[in-house]
Amino acid sequence: AAFLGAAYWASFALEFLASREKWWDRARIAIPTVLVFTTITLAATLLHIDRFHFTSSEPIAVFAAWFWLAIYALVPPLMLVLLYRQVSVPGQDRPRVRILPIWLRGLLGIHSVILLGVGVPLFLAPQIAGVVWPWKLTPLTARAVAAWLIGLGVGAGQAVYENDFARLRVAMISYTLFGLLEFLALFRYWINVDWTAIQSWLYVAFFASVVVVGVSGWRAPLGERNNR
Repeated sequence: AAFLGAAYWASFALEFLASREKWWDRARIAIPTVLVFTTITLAATLLHIDRFHFTSSEPIAVFAAWFWLAIYALVPPLMLVLLYRQVSVPGQDRPRVRILPIWLRGLLGIHSVILLGVGVPLFLAPQIAGVVWPWKLTPLTARAVAAWLIGLGVGAGQAVYENDFARLRVAMISYTLFGLLEFLALFRYWINVDWTAIQSWLYVAFFASVVVVGVSGWRAPLGERNNR
């Protein structure tokens, strides 16, 4: 739950900051990640619909279950409609302001491969969580985690394509927050992690690199350079 909560807070920062951008090419980094995440989360919900409190005796639990389902049933089609309307508008991207250094772009590419390489198998076969994840996950929580990994993997891949600090600033702020909050969750619940397993230390190393990438991205100056 703490892992998912950290991801939601980071996503809130991404969506809020993107909504404040004036130009589409500086806001669109937020769209594919959220669209993919919400679609996969809807699939996870439907696959484990029996785990939700639609028939609970607690009114709050029933409301939460239906509210959850409504959000994930409505957001993906609405985002597709809005995305179609946006890309149908005449115009083209402005020139890149400042391209990423090779090491940073390469690290984002590696992140994309890792996130998708763990997320897709974890969603398709949640029973492998005991092999790839540092703590115990149920099939539902494994797929919920996988939805975030896949969405972020798509976002990291898009960042490689965008290749511009100006276009990625909002995403890099969110990525920094994501890494820091996941470390906070790990510190808060460190006793639940199997520290004798190699995947636990790989997890720490990965999120350390997330913070490095995020900070390197959003703190970069945006002077006019390498604009082609």
